[in-house]
Amino acid sequence: TMDFSINGTEHNSFDIETFAKDVRTCVMALNDVLAEGIPRHPLKEQQETVINLRQIGLGIMGLGDMLVKLHIRYGSPKAIAICNKIAHTMINEAVKASVDYRLQQQNNLRIHDPHIFWSEKTFRASNFVRGALDTETIEYVCDNGGMFNSQLLTCAPTGSLSTMLRVSGGIEPFFGFTYSRKTQSLHGEDVYYTVFTPIVQEYMDKHNIKTESELPDFFVKAHDI
Repeated sequence: TMDFSINGTEHNSFDIETFAKDVRTCVMALNDVLAEGIPRHPLKEQQETVINLRQIGLGIMGLGDMLVKLHIRYGSPKAIAICNKIAHTMINEAVKASVDYRLQQQNNLRIHDPHIFWSEKTFRASNFVRGALDTETIEYVCDNGGMFNSQLLTCAPTGSLSTMLRVSGGIEPFFGFTYSRKTQSLHGEDVYYTVFTPIVQEYMDKHNIKTESELPDFFVKAHDI
């Protein structure tokens, strides 16, 4: 676990071991959803594309909130080091999970092979593979016959999902600590009110802070970076 002591008074951590397990769970679940949807595509060409390419997009959100809870400023050297560690773990675990999912499909003759574009030579020569994957991961993929998915990860902005879950979107920082909402009464009158970003409101309430200017340095907006 990556642990960080904050000024000797608070202790927060990011549980990297549980995160690695969750990545594997999500890859398995996304592939199950993909397989479940194959017969529901209206065109045969669509079904064949899914069978051949198996494109999923495991993503991330709440990164900005995570850094606030660690009391680490977004964009700082420490934040970049933490994000590199998290991304490295996510990529390696997802790739191995893609292989494992394929190995579990031995009784399904249509999808137990690797995706249609799989090539060990191309895989080993990839700059991304050599830069992002551990040697152990590369050998695991090649020794076990290749990956199930041709596309595996994405960094979507998760605008709607993150709003519903009240966390920061994608890998982005906060664009602002407050924003304006507008509502219309039954008489058609526009009423504007200010809403704080959820984690900002939570911190202000906990520490009896009334204005943005009182927030500590680890609260940072996009235009401050």
